This record gives sequence, C-alpha cells and structure tokens, in this order.
Amino acid sequence: MRNNQGYKGFIVVSIIFMWAVFVIGVSGCGSGKNAGSSSAGQQNAERKRELTKINLGASQNANTVMALVKGKNQNNQPGLFIGTMEGVYFYSFSSKNIVQIVDAESKLKAEKIYSICQEDGGKLWFGAESGVYSYNFNSVRLFDIGRTNALVQSNSGMIWAGTQYGLALYDGSKSFNKFTRKSDNLPNDDLLCFGKDTKEATFYAGTRQGAIVVDGPGNFSTKSGTSMKPTPSGDLIEEPGNTEMAGNSIYAIAMNSNGVMYIGTNMGVNRCKNFSNWSVFSADSEVPAKTASGLGYKKVKGNSPLISNWIKSIYIDEADSLWIATTKGLSYFNGDNKWENYTMSEGLASNTVNAVTGEKTAIFIATAGGLNVLDYPEVKAEPKDK
Repeated sequence: MRNNQGYKGFIVVSIIFMWAVFVIGVSGCGSGKNAGSSSAGQQNAERKRELTKINLGASQNANTVMALVKGKNQNNQPGLFIGTMEGVYFYSFSSKNIVQIVDAESKLKAEKIYSICQEDGGKLWFGAESGVYSYNFNSVRLFDIGRTNALVQSNSGMIWAGTQYGLALYDGSKSFNKFTRKSDNLPNDDLLCFGKDTKEATFYAGTRQGAIVVDGPGNFSTKSGTSMKPTPSGDLIEEPGNTEMAGNSIYAIAMNSNGVMYIGTNMGVNRCKNFSNWSVFSADSEVPAKTASGLGYKKVKGNSPLISNWIKSIYIDEADSLWIATTKGLSYFNGDNKWENYTMSEGLASNTVNAVTGEKTAIFIATAGGLNVLDYPEVKAEPKDK
C-alpha cells in the first residue's frame, strides 16, 4: 500500500515537473521574442541622424543656399525648392534628383534668390536681389520692388513681400502696393521674415526693429522688445519696448501646433503665446558695453546650450521640436530640456546656416557652403535565407 502511494506520489511530482518545464519553455520563447523586439526597438531608438551633402552646381554661388520651401513641380511631384546665389533648384523627395529651374528667358538662372513662396494653386514667387519674380513653370515676370528677403501667402490667399523698403502686397494684377514706416507707421522698413499660424487669419512680419502683427492691408500693430542704444556721450541706454522680447532684429518667426510662438532675434530665441508669458533661450555671447576706452563688449553667459544668439531661421517639426539655424551652426531643441548642436565638425557644409526645413524624418539645412540633409541612415533589408 505504501509502495503504491509512493509510486502515485512520484507520478504526480513528475507530471508537475514536466508541466513546469513546458510553461517555462513557452515563457522563454515568448521572452526571447519580446527581447528580440525590444532589442530591435532599442536599436531604432539608438540610431542617430547623419549629415550628408547635396551638390547643386559647380560654382560656389550655386552652393550658397539662402532659401528652402517645400512644394510641387510642374509634374505635381513633391519636393524642395532651393534658392541660391545662382538661381533656383528643385529636389525631388521621391527620386532624390536635383534640377535647376530654367525659365523660357533664362532670367532666373543667375539670379540671387533670398526667399520662395508657392501659391496653393501652384504659381511660384521668388524674392530676389532685384525684386520679386512670379513663375508659372514657363515664363517669369519681374516686379521691381527692391531686394525681397521674405514672401508669404496669407490664409486669405494674398501674396505679401518683405523688402528692404517696406511691406508690399500684390494687388492681383499689375503691381505691389507698399506700406512703409513713414506712411503706415511700421517699426522699420527693412522686412526680414514672415510667420503665420495656419489656423488664424493674422500673420506676422519681422523687421530690424520689432514685429508687425498683420490683420489685413493697412491694419498693422507693432510688438517690440528692449534694445540697447548708444548715446552721443558714449553711454549705452536701454530702450524699452512694449513686450518682454529679447532683441528687436527679428529674422525668424514660427508657431507650433499649440499656437506657441518662437521668435528668433539677434539675442536668442524668444518663446511666448499671444505675446505674453515670455521666456528666452540664449547662448554665451558678447554684448555692447561701455569700457574705459569707449564702447566695447562684455561676455554674457547664456541660459541654454543654444549654439548662437544670432538666429536666421526656425523650423518646427511634427513633434513640435525646433531646428534653429544660426550663424554658428544648427541647434535642435525639443521644447523641453534636450538640445543638440551641429557644426562643420559633425559634417555641416558651413557653420553659417541660412534656412532650415524638413520632410518626414529628413531635415534640410541651407548653408553658405551647400545643402545638407540630416536623416537616419537607410536600413538595408537582410538577405533571406536560401
């Protein structure tokens, strides 16, 4: 009887043991699979964007890139219009081919292009040294309004130009109507950039002495920051503005998906919403100061890893992260506490970055030495087992 009981006990223990081995084996397979997935995910997370260069032409001027705008060519292919000191180029996102835009009269071929805008309907506008060109993929038309640094199509469909001589609005047929400091109380006639929220009719223009809030033709208001101005005696005085913005020379204005505005000046990146709740991100710099021998400079510690206070352009990606073009390289900021900087040491064609934009994960960087692309390296599929 005892032997039978011992035998039965042995059988029960054996069954439990075998079941445990089976469960552990299944769990082990599952863990192995998850571990593999986790490892792959970790590898993806650990991948870093790499810089490559796109050659636009044989000359230095062709590779001095001033403007970048996403759009579509005459074949409805999405890509990037590239303004250089020697004409306009188009980069196809799908084929990755570069072609120079040559109009029927070859007027654009050697023109210095500082800004680009494409209408919803397809017509292109180029801001150039000699004015504004309209281009319908065949012929061009020049509007002689002076060097044009910025172009934008408002949400109401109007084409606005920022020139060295004031703000200009295309009348839809013959010419541009100008608005100036003298006639329309603009803060300054040298317009440098535009920015807009796609959800609002209002848009913004940056000048050398503050921002213009544009609510329509002739309906302007000014937002300015504190600036330092020398006196005849050699002193420096603070001239307060009507906001807490740092710097008055505005080269970039961008809005994120929540309506938060980032304003790039000669004194860093300002963040605000509806021109209130201001904060500023600054780099180490030198600012004008009175010295024993007269006006000089003093070193000022910045409050962030921003690579330079002189901002040229800001692109906000789909994750609301900022890509900041400066005179000393490119800075990345996730809007919270993560910063990354890119210079010639990392592969930039030049530390002078004039413009930046993006498409999906690719960041396109316009520099004084060429066009760079910052993107994750292409993952090649592993060969299948034969």
